[in-house]
Amino acid sequence: MKHIFVFIVGFLFVLSVFGQQSDEKTFFKRGIKKLSKKDYAGAIKDFSNVLKFNAQSDAAYFNRGFAYQQLEKYPEAIQDYTSALDLQPNNPDAYLNRGSSKLGLDDFFGAMNDFNITLNARPKDPFCYHQRAKAKMGLSDFRGAVEDISIAMRLDPSNMDFVYERAEAKLAFRDFAGAVQDVDLIIKKQPRSPVGYNIRATIKYQAGDTNGACLDWSKAGQLGDAMAYEKIKKHCR
Repeated sequence: MKHIFVFIVGFLFVLSVFGQQSDEKTFFKRGIKKLSKKDYAGAIKDFSNVLKFNAQSDAAYFNRGFAYQQLEKYPEAIQDYTSALDLQPNNPDAYLNRGSSKLGLDDFFGAMNDFNITLNARPKDPFCYHQRAKAKMGLSDFRGAVEDISIAMRLDPSNMDFVYERAEAKLAFRDFAGAVQDVDLIIKKQPRSPVGYNIRATIKYQAGDTNGACLDWSKAGQLGDAMAYEKIKKHCR
């Protein structure tokens, strides 16, 4: 009878462990599905439940951190990415996302350190160079930002956002000619968009080229930007 009792207890223990593992996987899969649907609050609840079953799940910390990051709850995101890295240090995505979360808190130096680690593992990641450029901009290292964005542009030539941001970085240290050259690239790629003409007009105006600025605002207005004519009225008399 004693042996039967021990067997039953052992069998119930196995069922309990199996049930916990099953529940853990269910919550994890559901959390991933909620992330894909941008239900970040729901995903946080599911990954929190995963961690109740398994506090050593670096994947649950990482994914919950991502959900917090999307909700701009940066301290919570940083804490979760750090927990994920404590459990799995060789995760460049966790460093990248933690660095991006640090940008949200204006911790530019801390962010740059995280991006450096990511780039050591993935030296051809254009997004990471772009993010490190943001950190350098926050540290007033505008020339360094230009260098990083230039690398990102070589790695991903089709991304016009990089060109806009390099122009912004050049403008920060008054490289007006360089900024205009970058916006020229944007206009060449998107000749029917008023945005490039508006940006180039602003740069030219800051550089003292009022005539050039007014001609660009005129072109922006011609392409459908009514606000360009307000700028003409204000600056082009």
